[in-house]
Amino acid sequence: MENLSRLIKNIISISPLPMAIVDTNMRYLAVSEKWTLFYKLQDVQLIGRSHYDIFPEIGQDWKDIHSQCLQGEDQSNPNDRFERADGSSMYLKWEVRHFRDEEGKIAGMMMTSEDVSKNTGTVINENRFQLFMDHFPGLCWISGADHSLKYANKCFYETLRLTKEIIGKKSAEIFGQDIASAAKTRDEHVLETGQGIEFQQTARDQQGHPRVYKIYKFPFVDSKGEGNMVGSIAFDITKSMQMREELDKSEAQFKLAFEHSLIGMALISPDGHWKRVNKSLCQMLGYSEGEMKLLSVHELTHPDDRENSMAILNELSSGSIERTKFEKRYLHKKGNIIWVIIAATMLYDNEGSPLYYVSQIEDITKRKEIENDLILSEKKYRTIFENVQDVFYQTDQNGMVIEISPSIEKYSGYAREKIIGKPVADFYFYTHDRERIIESLRTNGFVIDFEVRLKTSDQELRYASVNARLVIENGSVIATEGSMRDVTARKFQENTLKALNSELTESNQQKNKLLSIIGHDLRNPIAGSLQLLDLTIDDFESTDLQELKSYLLAMRQELFNANNLLEDLLDWAKSQFNAVIFMPVQIDDIQKLVDKCIKTILPMAAKKQIEITFDLQEGISLEADSAMLETIIRNLMSNAVKFTPVFGKVSFSAMVNEKGAKFSVKDTGIGIPREKIAVLFGPSTFTTFGTQGEKGTGLGLGLCHDFVARHKGQIWAESEIGKGSSFFFTIPARTIQDK
Repeated sequence: MENLSRLIKNIISISPLPMAIVDTNMRYLAVSEKWTLFYKLQDVQLIGRSHYDIFPEIGQDWKDIHSQCLQGEDQSNPNDRFERADGSSMYLKWEVRHFRDEEGKIAGMMMTSEDVSKNTGTVINENRFQLFMDHFPGLCWISGADHSLKYANKCFYETLRLTKEIIGKKSAEIFGQDIASAAKTRDEHVLETGQGIEFQQTARDQQGHPRVYKIYKFPFVDSKGEGNMVGSIAFDITKSMQMREELDKSEAQFKLAFEHSLIGMALISPDGHWKRVNKSLCQMLGYSEGEMKLLSVHELTHPDDRENSMAILNELSSGSIERTKFEKRYLHKKGNIIWVIIAATMLYDNEGSPLYYVSQIEDITKRKEIENDLILSEKKYRTIFENVQDVFYQTDQNGMVIEISPSIEKYSGYAREKIIGKPVADFYFYTHDRERIIESLRTNGFVIDFEVRLKTSDQELRYASVNARLVIENGSVIATEGSMRDVTARKFQENTLKALNSELTESNQQKNKLLSIIGHDLRNPIAGSLQLLDLTIDDFESTDLQELKSYLLAMRQELFNANNLLEDLLDWAKSQFNAVIFMPVQIDDIQKLVDKCIKTILPMAAKKQIEITFDLQEGISLEADSAMLETIIRNLMSNAVKFTPVFGKVSFSAMVNEKGAKFSVKDTGIGIPREKIAVLFGPSTFTTFGTQGEKGTGLGLGLCHDFVARHKGQIWAESEIGKGSSFFFTIPARTIQDK
């Protein structure tokens, strides 16, 4: 048995494969010479030592394989990647098998391994080559010396709509005789010369569109070193050709635009020298193209602009900005300054290095001169605008203030900034003024010396005279502009002057009226009395007593009338010149005051046989100016008798309530026309003759109206033609307290 064991170990030791036998504890029992060489263990004592001590880098996966084998599950792998301790890797073909002892128990296992890295690499390389070719963006194929197709990649099949069944077929069978003949000639040339060739060929795609291919052919040797094959690669360059044509066309257009542009154009090197300039730029600066190329941008730039100009160019060349547009000054060959506006960008080569600046240069010297003139003009008119006394303004089509001169603050109290952006309607004291000026602008397109009333920041009224016009563009109103002048002082002066003129006119009218009454109405009764007196004296001795009495009665009536007229004139004059002092007192006996008034009109009433009645509420007590109240009652009663015919009736009534006293005078007279009632108590005076020719001053009703108004009462009339008239007036309570 021992000899047999020794024999087995000897056989194992000379095994052509790396082999090792271990017990159930993974201790080496025997190893082959190939094992020690393969794992470089020639100088290591292995027998009796654990496999895991020798290879500490073995992971848990290998330990699991060993454990499963020692439990009776043999395992193998024909191509497994194995990591060495030194970091290198290899591919192994390995196998582990268990063996049993004489009792049939598992006694250990046998391990074999073989390096198959070379074979694996070949397979891997072939797979990688195939993967590479399947993703290669061009058509690849290999033809034999007999012009049959040996190999084609995926792009070849897909582009030409072919399948792998064409492998081994002749070119003529695949592409037709014409194409095959041309291919044969080129393939033979390559095989004969051993040199590759390249050419372009046009073919049509499935839609019939022409496609241009760049084709490379070269001698091809296979893995066995055999030749007589031609490798071919083709790229679709249709788009490249089109792009090239577009590029050529673009370059031609650029050259045409560059040379014939009406503005200056230039290509400038990164160091600031003129590389290429067009005719317009040369004419602008006064140099020839040759002279320009000898100069730099720096030399032609105005000294004050050089630093800024170079800073901008540096930003372009560094990539900080892609493009720029700026103004600067160049110096003309004659020394004068040329203002230009430059639009520039930086072009880079394929490696990203600055190639040259592309600049468009426009002469704006004239524009600059105009701008300078405009600035001076604007400054001049801005000074006028900000200091002029009148207020200049602009509003948009919606009535919003878009501009107004600072002088507005002086007149309105509003700061200019508080007004701009606000509706102009906000500053009118009366909206009606705004409506009037809008209507006038719409009708005429302008207004001149148009008076409006505006309000200040303190809500005070200010008068303004406006001159304005509509701003029209393309047939549409876009704004309103104009000026305003504060005419408040002038307006107040005008109003004062009008008031004075009105008062003077009224005073003259009152004077004329007074003179007329004195000269006519007052003179007549006095003159009549004098005539009667002369007649009485002349015929005194021959006149009997009865006739003398009638003369005296007539004289008394004339003097009575003159006295009443004089009293009315005096009361009216005092009222008109505000000389009447309003002195309300407590009146408890209204009957006595009424009796006094009636007594003055009894002779006139008796003459016309007019009945006078009274209806006075008992206990009437009121506060009033007794003289004014007496004048009111006397005038109304006198008018009632005057316009009542013979045998007529006049009634007087008075009553009081919590609001005050109400008086009425009613007659059965001739009545008053409706249109006359509205003007009875107005400022204009008029008089008509009574039923027997009685004549008044026309002052009585006006005087009544003024005296009632002093008491804060009301007076009105009701009348019907042929049936009589009724006059009413009220004296409110608490007259003294309301004084």
